[in-house]
Amino acid sequence: MSAHGENGTAGAPSGTPRKPTLTVNGNLDARPGQLVDIRLDDVQRAQGHDAVTARSPAFSGPVRLRWQDGSYGGTPALAMTDKPGWYPLSVAVAGRTVARDSIHVVASRRPSFTLTSGSDVARPGEPVWLAFDDLYPGERGTDFTVRSAALSRPVPLVHSGRSDFYNPREFTARPELKPALADGEYTVELYGPHGHRIAGRHLTVRASRPGDRDYFGKAHGPDLYDPRIGYADSPHRRDFEAAAGGQVAVMWHDSDPDPGEESRLTATSPAFTHVLHLRPDDSKAADGDEPRCIGTATLRGDLEPGRYPVTVVAHHGRVRKTGYLTVTPR
Repeated sequence: MSAHGENGTAGAPSGTPRKPTLTVNGNLDARPGQLVDIRLDDVQRAQGHDAVTARSPAFSGPVRLRWQDGSYGGTPALAMTDKPGWYPLSVAVAGRTVARDSIHVVASRRPSFTLTSGSDVARPGEPVWLAFDDLYPGERGTDFTVRSAALSRPVPLVHSGRSDFYNPREFTARPELKPALADGEYTVELYGPHGHRIAGRHLTVRASRPGDRDYFGKAHGPDLYDPRIGYADSPHRRDFEAAAGGQVAVMWHDSDPDPGEESRLTATSPAFTHVLHLRPDDSKAADGDEPRCIGTATLRGDLEPGRYPVTVVAHHGRVRKTGYLTVTPR
């Protein structure tokens, strides 16, 4: 960014007429095809007569600056044929040059596809930034899509103008990863028109764990109790006694579950006839309590008396808590 007038820096002593002030953004280390923002202040609209023009050999021709919000401005593109170097820029009002600056052009760079997450490794359910920059001679496509097993659906990239105002050919999106994504490495691929694969990137996903700066799980349980009596009236603790072939209810509390976790929690035990799927407890008894999930398991009829673990794994493996079931003789 730079600001200059024809006869020196912007501003003037009090009581003297102000010289036109030229402000240029995007003119340093600019690539061919990049946009340059030009603003001319301290020129009244009556003075300009809608005849304010910017000229530079870096442009394909003269650029008419338009009156908007109290100044003259325009956002022309540098010519794709520009070679690296410095190019003069001048702005004239009714044919008279009132301000000068320069534009520094660097070499074009090949199209690039980038993927950025908010952590050193991506977390399940978090947003990621996808960007395709193809400001390069000959590139004209506009239909770009990203596909990955880590995403719920194909994601179109769009040119919003927010990520890089001066790049007319940067296409972006900010999708969320699947909330139930398993830890591992995923391929993220960019496709152009007609399904043509352009590029691919690898994304490492790992759910946060206790001790990580972005871990917020506050889970406790499993509470075990007699389903015939109910949670409110039955003693509930991490140890419970039941006979083989009987039943045990399992309760899990978590003030900050992972996205969608309420629908996929399970409790496992070698004493159960099958894996127990816990469901959100939306009963009136849960009013005012932390989010909680419940389920009732049937115990195997062939169990030997002894102590059996009951385990709930949450937060994509970040939290693993175990209660114990004591099986008594029939």
